Amino acid sequence: MKIAAGLKACLPKIAVDGALFAAAYALAFHVRLDAVEPEDVRTILATMPAVVLGKLLVFHGFGAYRSAWRYSSLRDLEELFRGTVASGIFVVAAGFLLPASLSIPRSVPFIDMAFSLLFTGGARMLVRVLHDASGWKPGSRSFPMRLMWGGIANGTRRALIVGAGDAGEMIAREMIRSVRLDYASIAFVDDDPSKLGQRIHGVPVLGNRDDIPRLVRELAIKDILIAIPSARGKEVREIVKVCRDTSAGLKILPDLGRLTDGRVRLSDLRQVEVEDLLGREPAALDVDRIASYLRGKRILVTGAGGSIGSELCRQILKFAPAEIQLMGRGENSIYEIYTEIARHAGLTRLVQIIGDVINKKKLEGIFAMYRPQIVFHAGADKHVPLMEMNPDEAVFNNIVGTKNVLEVSNAHGVERVVCISTDKAVNPTSVMGCCKRVAELLVRSNLYTNTLAVAVRFGNVLGSRGSVIPHFQKQIAAGGPITVTHREMRRYFMTIPEAAGLVIQAGAMGSGGEILVLDMGEPVKIWDLACNMIRLAGLEPGRDIEVQEVGLRPGEKLDEELLFEHEIREGTAHAKIMRVRGNGVEPKKLLAEVEYLTDMALRMDFAGIRTGLGRLVPEFLQGQEVELSAFALEQGNDGLVWTEGVATEKVRRSAPPPLRDELCDFAS
Repeated sequence: MKIAAGLKACLPKIAVDGALFAAAYALAFHVRLDAVEPEDVRTILATMPAVVLGKLLVFHGFGAYRSAWRYSSLRDLEELFRGTVASGIFVVAAGFLLPASLSIPRSVPFIDMAFSLLFTGGARMLVRVLHDASGWKPGSRSFPMRLMWGGIANGTRRALIVGAGDAGEMIAREMIRSVRLDYASIAFVDDDPSKLGQRIHGVPVLGNRDDIPRLVRELAIKDILIAIPSARGKEVREIVKVCRDTSAGLKILPDLGRLTDGRVRLSDLRQVEVEDLLGREPAALDVDRIASYLRGKRILVTGAGGSIGSELCRQILKFAPAEIQLMGRGENSIYEIYTEIARHAGLTRLVQIIGDVINKKKLEGIFAMYRPQIVFHAGADKHVPLMEMNPDEAVFNNIVGTKNVLEVSNAHGVERVVCISTDKAVNPTSVMGCCKRVAELLVRSNLYTNTLAVAVRFGNVLGSRGSVIPHFQKQIAAGGPITVTHREMRRYFMTIPEAAGLVIQAGAMGSGGEILVLDMGEPVKIWDLACNMIRLAGLEPGRDIEVQEVGLRPGEKLDEELLFEHEIREGTAHAKIMRVRGNGVEPKKLLAEVEYLTDMALRMDFAGIRTGLGRLVPEFLQGQEVELSAFALEQGNDGLVWTEGVATEKVRRSAPPPLRDELCDFAS
C-alpha cells in the first residue's frame, strides 16, 4: 500500500515531466532544422515514446520524483542536471541503434538536453514560487505577489540587514519565502566596498555601517538586524554605537557555535546582550586530545549545579563519557542540570549525588561506590564580601574541600583532578582569594603523587550566578540606580562556555602539580559595563538610570591580576592556555598551616584565620583593602566587628562546645 501511495503521489510529476520532455524533444528538432519536413515528423513521432520513457526512467533512478517541488533548491537542480546528462547519453546511444530511415541529427540530443533542463528546472521553480505566494491576500507580503502588487503591506516591520554575507542572505531569503513573518528586508549594509550596489534576492546593498542612521531615516526602517555571526566584541560595539543614534530596534544573530547545524533562521535573532559587546574570538579546542581522555570514562564533577560546573557537564557530555557523576550541595540545582542534559545523554549514564566535599567520609564513600576516573572540582564559595564576613566557611569549602578531593582522589588512583581557581588568588586582598591561593598551593605541593592534579586559573565569567551582570540587570529592571563600587574598577571576563571549554582542554594538557592560566584578553571597566547595559535596555545613563559609585566592599580591589610577580609564564600547545612556574610552600609547613586554619575555622576564630592565611600567602593585603573600603574591621570585647556607616554586625570568635565538637567530627 505504501508503494502504491508513493507511486500515486509521483504520477502528476511524471506526467508533467513527460509532457516537458516531449516538448523539448520536438523543439530540439525545430531549432536544429530550418524546416521540419514530413520525414522529420515521422522520425519525431516514431522515436518520441522511447525517448520520453527512457528519460523518465533515468530521472526516476536519480530520485527526481522523491523531492517536494514546493521546496526545490539548488541541490535539486544539481540532481536534474545529472539526470539530464544521463538521459542525453541514453538518447545519443539510442540514435546509433535506429535504422537509416529514422536517423536523428547528431546535435539534436544536445539541444534536447538544454531544453529538458530548462523546462524541468523551470517547472520546479514555478511550483516553489507559487507555493511561496500561496495564501496571499492584501496585507500579506509574499515576494512574488509583492512584485505584482507593489510596495510592502501595512504593519510589516521594515528591516535593514547589517552584513551581506551568507547569514544575511539566509535571513533575507526566509523573509521572502514566508507570508507569516512580520519582517520585510528593505536593504543591506556591508563594509565590503565590492558589495555596494549588488542585490541579494532583489534587496540592494546601499552602504556601509556609517550609512545606517541615514538609511533608517530615508527608508523608514523599524528594525536593524545584525547578521554577522562571526563578529566579536569590538566590531559589535562599533555597530551598536552607530545604531544607538537611530529610532530603530536592534537585534543580532548569536555566534555560529550556538546556531543549530550552522543554519541561520529568523528565530535565532535576539536582543543584543552584554556578552555580544564583550565577546572575544572563540577558542578553538583540540577535540581529539580532549576526547582521548574523556571518552568512555567515569567523570565526577563537584559543584555540578553551579555556573561553571553545569557548563562542564554540558560540554563533557559531547565527548561520550561512560558516566557523569553530578555532585553538589543544592538538590534543586543538581536536579535542574540532570533534567537538562538527560535528554541528550544517549549511552552516558548520569548519577545525581547530593553531598559536600567538606564531608570527607561522604567523599570516600562516593569514590568507593562510583569509582570516578576523572574529577573536575568546581565546588567553591566565591562571593568575596560574604566570605569576608564568614571566613570559616571559605576555609572549609575552598581549602579543606579541595584538600579532601585531592586526598581521596590520590587514595583511589584517580587519573586526573582538575581544580578551578580564580584570578582573585593572585596578590589576594580577600579571604576568598587567599583561600583559593592555598588551594593552588595544595595542587602544586606534590603531596598527591598517585594522581595527576592541575589547577586552572581564570577571571570572571559572564552571567554566572552572583556575578555583576545579573546584579546590574535586576537594578535596571527596578529602575535603578546601578551601584558600582569604584569608577576605575576593572575585571577580566569570558563567557561561561569558553571558560568551561578551556578548563576541559587544560585538563588534557596538564602534567601534574601545575597551574594553568587562561588568556582572559583585556580587562573591562565595570563603570563602562554598567553604562552599556543601560543603553542596551534602550535607556540613557544619567538621564533614565543613575550610575552611582558606592566604594569598595571588604576584600575587593580595583584591578585583578592573572600572575604573581615571581611567576614565570610558559607557553603550551594551546594559544589561550599558559603554564606558570613560581614559588611554592614546603609540604610539611603547608599541611601544618592548613591544619591550623581548619582548627581556627572550627573555633570561628576569624583573626586566627587571617593570621594563618597571611603566613601561607605573604601577598595577602588585608590592611590595604580595609583602608580603601567604606567598611572597617575592628576588635571589640565580643569579637571582630564589621562596620559600614551606622550599621554594625558582630561575629563571635568561638562557637559553643557542642557545635565545635560536631564540626570536628564532620570535617574528620
